[in-house]
Amino acid sequence: MKRIVCMAVTAMALLLAVPAHAQFSWGIKGGVNLVSNNFSDLSGTITKDQILNKDNYTGFFIGPKAEVRIPLLGFGVEAAALYSQKGMSIGNNETFKMNSFQIPLNIKYTLGLGNIANVFIAAGPEFGFNVGETAKVINNLVTTGSTTTGSVQAYILEKSTLSINVGVGATLLNHLQVAVNYNMPWGKTADFQSIDADEIDNAQDLANGQNITLGAFEKLNGTVDKAEQAAANIKAGTIQLSVAYLF
Repeated sequence: MKRIVCMAVTAMALLLAVPAHAQFSWGIKGGVNLVSNNFSDLSGTITKDQILNKDNYTGFFIGPKAEVRIPLLGFGVEAAALYSQKGMSIGNNETFKMNSFQIPLNIKYTLGLGNIANVFIAAGPEFGFNVGETAKVINNLVTTGSTTTGSVQAYILEKSTLSINVGVGATLLNHLQVAVNYNMPWGKTADFQSIDADEIDNAQDLANGQNITLGAFEKLNGTVDKAEQAAANIKAGTIQLSVAYLF
């Protein structure tokens, strides 16, 4: 967390370190997140379909943005502070929403096509800070007679994230911008952990959908042999379609 905050502060300082003749503008940016949740380090006796109902999720983002451009060189820097919602479609047709503030800082190169329009490419880091729910625990245990089957699953979000943006777009009449961007996670977005009923003492006491807090799950997790536990890292790659208006 401290490392990402330091990187974000350094990046904002670079935004201010520009020539005096540079052009400054600001505006409002919003758009759609098309999220693709992928796995790495999947272990244990569990399948991908038992973790996610579907890979894709549609969310949104909105917030202010600012740009500094050096007209003669074609280069510039843009930054934004965006409220963003992504998510996962998880067990039992539930949705786990990921709410965060995202701070993208991109270097842009613009190719002018006259006063009517120009096109640009942009790339740079994006710093994310989770401001919503941090974990979701799903109790899938079912008791029939004296036998309990199923599992308890936990999805735990990272408190802060770092990702890389690559995108292209166009500016129309010096005010309206449209762009498409791919956001690649640098590291995991969330942890998945699952404990089978056979590994839980007195599992029947937790059956039939009883709510389990993250703290209670962590206590259960502390008693389980790691070799018997199912786990995975989840990474949320995102295609972003955006529209911005510059004042």
